[in-house]
Parts: sequence; C-alpha cells; structure tokens
Amino acid sequence: MKPNRNLVVAPCGNASTLFSTHWLNNPAAKEFDTCLLFYHAEINDASLPQQVEYFYHLKDFKYKMLHALLTTVAPQLLDKYDYFYFIDDDIALSTADINRMFELSRTFNMSITQASLSHNSFCSWPIFKNKPDCMLRYMGQVEVMAPLFSQEALRKCLVSFNENKSSWGLDSVWPKLLGYPQNKLGVFDAVVMEHTRPVGGGELYKKIKADPYEEWEAIIQKYDAIKNNFVEYGRLEFVNPTHNPAVFRLYKMRERMSKFRQRVQDYDVMSRVYNRLGVKVVRTHV
Repeated sequence: MKPNRNLVVAPCGNASTLFSTHWLNNPAAKEFDTCLLFYHAEINDASLPQQVEYFYHLKDFKYKMLHALLTTVAPQLLDKYDYFYFIDDDIALSTADINRMFELSRTFNMSITQASLSHNSFCSWPIFKNKPDCMLRYMGQVEVMAPLFSQEALRKCLVSFNENKSSWGLDSVWPKLLGYPQNKLGVFDAVVMEHTRPVGGGELYKKIKADPYEEWEAIIQKYDAIKNNFVEYGRLEFVNPTHNPAVFRLYKMRERMSKFRQRVQDYDVMSRVYNRLGVKVVRTHV
C-alpha cells in the first residue's frame, strides 16, 4: 500500500469527539494519517491513542504543541509528509471533505488553504462563509483554526508557531513570511466546514493568562505584518446553468460565434467566389 503523504494534526481533550464522529467517519476511505495532541492533564479514555496513527500528551496550547511536535518531539514528520492540516477540535469535517482538501491543495499547488465556513458556523470573518458559485478564492490570508499547509510553507512559517498562546495574529504573519503571494493562499468553497463553538469559547482559551488582543498586536509589530489582510485577489467560479447562468449563456454565445467564424474560414468563401468568376488568385508569403 502506498503510504499517506498527508497528515492531520489536531489538539484533543477529554471532550473532543468530532475527530471520531466526523473526520474518521469513513476510515477505509481516508487518504491521510491523524495525529492528536492531547492538552488535558489526565486522559479519561485509555483507548484514545489506539484510534489514530500518532498520539502525544503535550498539555499545552495548539500552536505551541505543534511547534514542539515538529521541532523537538517528532521532527521527522516534516520530512515524512507533504501536506499538514491543523484542525481545531471544534471543526466538523468528514473524511471525504478532508481528502478533498488535500487533493485540491496539491492540485492547485497552494501554500496555505482552508475550507469555507457553513452559514450556520460561528465565525470571526464573514468573508470566509461559503460562496456556492465559487470553487476557490485566492486570499491575502486564512484563519488559524483550520489551515492546511504545504511542507514548504510550513517550514517557513513554523518559527512563528511558538510566539504566543492564543495564536491570534499568527495568520497575519504567515503571508509576510511567504512574501505576500497573491495566488498561494486561499479558501476552497468546494469544501464546507462547520465551526461548532463560539470564537474564543474553547477550553484552551480559558487558560490563557495574557490578553489575546495584546498578543495579536505584539506579533504584528514584531514581524511588521499587515494586521488584517483579508482581501480577495481572484477566484475560480463554477459556470453552468445552475451556477452563474448569465455568464454561462454569454460563454455559450461566444462559443457559437467562434465556431461560426471557424466554419466561414474553413469554407474559404472568397476563394470560391474567385473560382466562379474565373479569377486566378496568386498567394504570396512574406
């Protein structure tokens, strides 16, 4: 069997259930390995480590655990996998959704991506709510709650993971570290995730002693990054009778005109007229 080159890494506590009910709802079809980073002091379910490929009891905040994992605990994972999906434990995605995110990110050669948000999701930035007529929107930045990194982008951005506890501002720093590309970060509207808890309502947020807003400002200043680069640079849209029907009809009209012009050229009307008139046409080539 060909080894998976995709890895899902997520924080996990005693109340975390979505990884088993959603992410791994079809284990036979999954095209990724799963790594859980446990943050509670005690593990209530002793069988938890056996449900995934990797399990580490690191008892810290999400991005600090990720930094420790990939720099100290298991740095070999950076070489083993091509794409890394860092999903919060309150994000609902199916096995098929996760497979598709990896497939689309690889196909479009993206650096950092995320799925779009369902319209019933708790959200900070409405720009990430799903747009059903789109497949992909190229963005200035994505969010920290569920980014999917290429290995190359992760190596460049990993240094920032250890900057603060709240993770606020990390998503503004990543585009700066990548040189602010306009075609490498994006949201895939072809995949929809649900953020099931209020923003800032997770257990780890309750343990943060510092003010997240102060951490946000501090990291922005340190890296001299654009604070909110939530801009859209371009998009790939579905164009068919259901999605964007007016544009679809315009394209079909242009297609018919193009075919008509081609038929006229192929028929070579003027040569036929000259032939009927008995006029000899001498073609010259420059």
